[in-house]
Amino acid sequence: MPQALATPSAHSAETGKTLRLMFPELPYFDLLKTLLKKFSDSTGIRIEVDVVPYLEMRKLQLKELKPAKGRYDLIAMLAAWKTEYVSQNMLADLGKEQLAGRLKLEDQDDIVPAYLTVAGKVGGPRGYLQGRSARLYALPAGSETSILAYRTDIFRKHGLKPPASYDELLPLLGALKKSEPGMQPLCSRGQRGHHITHAWLLHFNSFGGEVFDSRGHCQVHGLAGIKAIEVLKTIHATSSGGILGNSYSDMCNAFICGDAAMYLDSSNILSLVNDQVKSLVQDKVAYALHPRGTVYSSETGGFALALPKNAPCPSAAMELLSWLTTRQMDKTIARKGGIPIRTSTMRDVELQIIYPEYSVLSKQLEYANPNWRPIIPEWAVIDEQILGTLLHDAVAGIITPAAALEQAQDRIAELMRKSGRYR
Repeated sequence: MPQALATPSAHSAETGKTLRLMFPELPYFDLLKTLLKKFSDSTGIRIEVDVVPYLEMRKLQLKELKPAKGRYDLIAMLAAWKTEYVSQNMLADLGKEQLAGRLKLEDQDDIVPAYLTVAGKVGGPRGYLQGRSARLYALPAGSETSILAYRTDIFRKHGLKPPASYDELLPLLGALKKSEPGMQPLCSRGQRGHHITHAWLLHFNSFGGEVFDSRGHCQVHGLAGIKAIEVLKTIHATSSGGILGNSYSDMCNAFICGDAAMYLDSSNILSLVNDQVKSLVQDKVAYALHPRGTVYSSETGGFALALPKNAPCPSAAMELLSWLTTRQMDKTIARKGGIPIRTSTMRDVELQIIYPEYSVLSKQLEYANPNWRPIIPEWAVIDEQILGTLLHDAVAGIITPAAALEQAQDRIAELMRKSGRYR
């Protein structure tokens, strides 16, 4: 049955104030924007939202969060930026906000543990994982893991099963190219910079790779790294036009427009497939676990909501954040097509009837890896400038995989020395 929106306090002490938010230009946050009117109508707190392309947000946020008095009361940020922002004293400690009673976080243990860790924990093991010294600086919103989506009609037509391992996945790409010549066997991002690094990490982790070991030493130059490049080269070679110009949006559009047989990336694809306006494959898609390399592993990432330390109206912002993260609101978001962040939402019997894919998503989250990539202040440079350049050249055939990773490892080590991490 239809579910009402969670109702915020009708007698807010913050009535009459105006909150300014920064959201990325993505479907999940477009959905959140449509729900904010309920909060404003009930509390009298007005809300203005600035929408920014997500790869432009970091530069803008680093500028906006530095002055003593800022313009934004609540920001969405990529989880990968959390330690950088905390290291510059830009984000409020949400644990302190809870103790002060301004943030009322309902049933924190119900939030998917990997999502909570990757979105907001800073100060624990490696600086960004859960542990006794970890503190909470952001809450998950638009969080994701990786998942395999595939076209049931195409697989049924050719008597295929979804691949459970990379040993099954890679031969399937060539087979699908022959049997469905007008279709991409597996869509993938691959654009120079962040996108190809993300694509590489999807496979790197599945072969047991970690960018840094427990002592902080870079280890991208090894068998897992080379294997991940070889996987990307195979995807590139079997894709008409290749993958090296593809952004995340490009690959998603290819899949929901019916131009690809498989998708292996962010679980946000669930919402896009179910989009009644844009998707041409709503009833033709099923889901399976991210295939196993040497281990089962899937990404953790996406976005988080944080309170800038220089927020003009922090108490009103905490009232909004409390409302946005309730159990009832998570179910409301799910009913409208958003990906949930709470275990109880994915286990809701009524929602599982609407979204049977929740059973696969719940299982996938058992393998979600909060250490999928190092969330350290240096990561933006490693991601976009070092790996994002050399991986692109390796897949293009300009440089060998081994040479690309050897150069990447040397450049990362030099960056870490300059930042003071290596003595």
